[in-house]
Amino acid sequence: MESGEKHFLGTIVFMAARSGGFTLQEYVIIDGQQRLTTLMLILKALSVVAEEHGDDCYHEIEESYLHNKYCDEEFKVKLKPIKSDNNQFLLLLNGKLDDMDEETHIYQNFVLCKNRFEKWAEKGLLPSVILDALTKLEIVEIVLTKGEDDPQVIFESINSTGLELSNADLIRNFLLMNADDQEKLHEDYWLPIEKLLRKKMDYSNLDDFFSHYIVYKTSKPVNSRQLYNRFVQLFKESGFSHESCLKELKYYAGIYSAFVNGNKDYSKRINDLLYRLRILNQSTCYPFLFHVFDDYHKQVISETVVENVLQFILAYLLRRLVCGVPSNTLRGLFTYLYNRIFKVSSNKQKYYEALNKFLFTVSSKDVVPSAAEFERSLKTANIYGNPALCRFLLLDIENGDGKEVLQAENLTIEHIMPQTLNADWNYISPEEHELYLHTLGNLSVTGYNSELSNKSFKEKQEIIRENSKAVVLNSDVLDKDSWQIADIQARTDRLATIVANSYQIDRVSDEAIEFEYVETITLNDYSGVTGKKLVSFRLFDEVYRQNKYALMLLDVIKLLDKKVPGKLKELADNSYSFNVTYKKHPHLNTSGYGMRWPWKVAEGIYLEANLSAWSCIRFIENLLAEYGFEKDQFTFNVVAEEPSETSEEEDE
Repeated sequence: MESGEKHFLGTIVFMAARSGGFTLQEYVIIDGQQRLTTLMLILKALSVVAEEHGDDCYHEIEESYLHNKYCDEEFKVKLKPIKSDNNQFLLLLNGKLDDMDEETHIYQNFVLCKNRFEKWAEKGLLPSVILDALTKLEIVEIVLTKGEDDPQVIFESINSTGLELSNADLIRNFLLMNADDQEKLHEDYWLPIEKLLRKKMDYSNLDDFFSHYIVYKTSKPVNSRQLYNRFVQLFKESGFSHESCLKELKYYAGIYSAFVNGNKDYSKRINDLLYRLRILNQSTCYPFLFHVFDDYHKQVISETVVENVLQFILAYLLRRLVCGVPSNTLRGLFTYLYNRIFKVSSNKQKYYEALNKFLFTVSSKDVVPSAAEFERSLKTANIYGNPALCRFLLLDIENGDGKEVLQAENLTIEHIMPQTLNADWNYISPEEHELYLHTLGNLSVTGYNSELSNKSFKEKQEIIRENSKAVVLNSDVLDKDSWQIADIQARTDRLATIVANSYQIDRVSDEAIEFEYVETITLNDYSGVTGKKLVSFRLFDEVYRQNKYALMLLDVIKLLDKKVPGKLKELADNSYSFNVTYKKHPHLNTSGYGMRWPWKVAEGIYLEANLSAWSCIRFIENLLAEYGFEKDQFTFNVVAEEPSETSEEEDE
């Protein structure tokens, strides 16, 4: 200000719109709206301070910079911000400060500027001097010609670095900028989307929403750098109009609002489960949940099914966290999960059961951790090392009956045996301290930010008694005279049992649920088996999942040996063999000698595993005959081609 030097404010891009009457021309701002709005707030704040201090520049600001003096009321204010800000902006410029929402950016930024100018004025820096300094600001204006220049292309090139605007801003401008009825679209669709997802004046949920929406729509992962371009690609490939896209976004924003803020249109149970997922910071499941809630709204599934699915997802994620399963596969899992489960459309008739069966039978680390592993980890894991998990478990133990005794906000997690041992705790050995310090049984909560620190146990007891409402958590802390390792172990067992019981998952074993369309092949005709992907097999009315023919052969041999003990050894001793194509091969022998790929079946008995699919089936057929069983005791399933819509309609 004192140097008198000019300052470059940036580029303002605009295009002529309708006429405001007489010689007044209205323009649409393509890029630079925020900078112009900020300047208007600065000028209004300066005007108010100037009037309070009797500085005549007040009239100049009001009549030359803020308002158009001679025109219709609609065009009096020189700048019209976006719809969400316009009402507050008009109240401000008309001097109706008492009617403004003090939570809005418009009000808060105005007050910030006004307070700064008042301090300067008290030090003798007149508003007129500040106004003179503001005239040193310079801009570059780019005027576009309607019908010749594409505003969106210009806008994207200016903001190509992605530094100035969020992905949500870029998407909003893409959907509204070239639309003929952009004001209607903005008011009917975009503003409701913002209202659904913002938290007061925090709009960060918008970017997260678009990220999960893109993953849901495309079944492909996306990062922040790719998000805008992927959205534009989706828009073009889907044949959206601007309005149809905004209409769909509004629908999914309504669903997403329940994920991040809760929504009274859903049951209390649904809202409670979504709240627990938020406490755990487990948003990677949201693309999958989009599918679930969409199916609910389309009446494919009931509210009860949604509740069961959410309970299962919550329990599954909690088990993974407690058991220390790495989270790096979760994003991919939930990106593809829906399509993998419901590729066979009939699985939707057993929605929860199909989800349950799939995650219990996947052959990867994404499989559901067992109940035994879960309970063992609850008793031994460093729970305190994961703050979100620690907070969740302690809250859930206390609030398990739904009373909401404790709330996540302003809750302090404390160690009963302190993190640093002093003379009051000298009966605890360093080894025991390290082993049990961060376990579930040594953790509790207090309210009002009360610090337990490394006080004596008696002092800690008193603080807990006075400040903590946690009855379930603290019942076996308050009744002790001292805090021993045995007490930590006993409390760990008690709390772990509560959690394990709350998140018990009963495994579903339903043979009718398949995740591929399958064809059943019998031993009467398996000539076309070559090239077909194995899914499962049935032996003696029991179904077994298997995707490798050689492993299926090994499974069958072991099952037959269990059913008829001693027969396998007899066959091996007699160098059992059968014809494969034109040559005779020793498939079972007691040494593995001469085999290309010997697999051990039992002590001293080996199987030649270097066999084709057809050879494996032929081997099983001959084995059944040797064991005296009929061919119909065995069938196997292979992946079939997905039925066309026409054939499905014919079947119906």
